[in-house]
Amino acid sequence: MKDEAEARKILEWLKREINAAWEDRERIVPSFRGAPRPQLIEILKLLPKTNCRQCGEPTCMVFAARLAEGAKGAEACPPLDSDQRSGIDNYLSRFSSSRSDLID
Repeated sequence: MKDEAEARKILEWLKREINAAWEDRERIVPSFRGAPRPQLIEILKLLPKTNCRQCGEPTCMVFAARLAEGAKGAEACPPLDSDQRSGIDNYLSRFSSSRSDLID
């Protein structure tokens, strides 16, 4: 998190989600399937695969792992053009809600 204000916004969002789930607990049907996860190979296919280290990671594979876990964004890879960044962002958006959804 960037700062305490962001942490507070996320905490407030989390409280609202928990309270809403509690209020709807009688109508919620549990799911025992795990959520889909981004595939490292699919992310790697979208990267330049030059291992240039401009992103601060030793290889593009490590950078792909950081993207998959949400620790970095596509903008951290300088060799990517805007279309390539958009492609990575579109792929990753299928696996989680955007961060702005959490803090709005």
